[in-house]
Amino acid sequence: MSYLVFAALVAAVAFFFYRYVTRDKRLKQAALAADFPVAWRQILSERVAFYLSLTAGDKRRFEQKTQVFLAQTRITGIQTDIDDTTRVLVAASAIIPVFGFPDWEYGNLSEVLVVPDAWTLEKDPSKEFAGLQGTLLGSVQGFQTSHYMRLSKASLEQGFRDALDKQNVGIHEFAHLLDEADGVIDGIPAVALPAELRPAWEAVMQREIAAIRAGNSEINDYAATNEAEFFAVVTEYFFEKPEKLQEHHPELYQLLSRALRQNPKKRFLRSAVDPREWLRSLRSRRKFGRNDPCPCGSGKKYKDCHLLQQAQAA
Repeated sequence: MSYLVFAALVAAVAFFFYRYVTRDKRLKQAALAADFPVAWRQILSERVAFYLSLTAGDKRRFEQKTQVFLAQTRITGIQTDIDDTTRVLVAASAIIPVFGFPDWEYGNLSEVLVVPDAWTLEKDPSKEFAGLQGTLLGSVQGFQTSHYMRLSKASLEQGFRDALDKQNVGIHEFAHLLDEADGVIDGIPAVALPAELRPAWEAVMQREIAAIRAGNSEINDYAATNEAEFFAVVTEYFFEKPEKLQEHHPELYQLLSRALRQNPKKRFLRSAVDPREWLRSLRSRRKFGRNDPCPCGSGKKYKDCHLLQQAQAA
């Protein structure tokens, strides 16, 4: 092999290696340079209560994080189609738990697989599927150095359809990934949780799990499966009915607020109209006059807010 051929080969390898290691950065830059699609904003405005509770500046940040997540993350449909609604709801599920961390990206996620509905997993003694058995709505499994997530499309949509039932499978599964950021899914999100709060978190977690097992808690029984499921379940509760979580479990709510650097109760109370009730009104097909105040709490007339968004997206 001549020197010139060898040099050309080395240059080619170096070029492709550079493209590989800078891929996410380039995708992020391209995503942020693009306008946020009007159709995506309409999906967020009509389906995601968390987004509606944000200030104008935070809504823009949420949209940017949506663009980056969807540019960097492969979402694949298994026996089901993937449309904008599915993609945006997956992105919202990912962003909500980590919105308090401006620079957070899921470096441990390789792909999200979306299946039509729940599926059944038989008992498997292997380490990879340890603890997973029965009917599943979502799961996170390791593959080599990364992870892939599987979500039921029907359950994903239901999680955002009812923002008051304390259940959202998308948030649940991404809470597992947040938990796993330190290398293990164990119910202790060490990357997010300040070290000085860890003893208090472990004590509260064990006390709450014991109460659930004794039938003395309104937290979903599934939270008592193990510590990992406890963290994921109470994260759903925290974002869907924060006022009830704080009322019944004040210490747990305070610890989650400090760990996740968010106060969803304060956000919801700040809105002129509760975004969760606003979404319910949309689902009930309630009619609004063009000049009525928009129920989303923006302060604009309905014709200048959501009605305008619907017309632009058509």
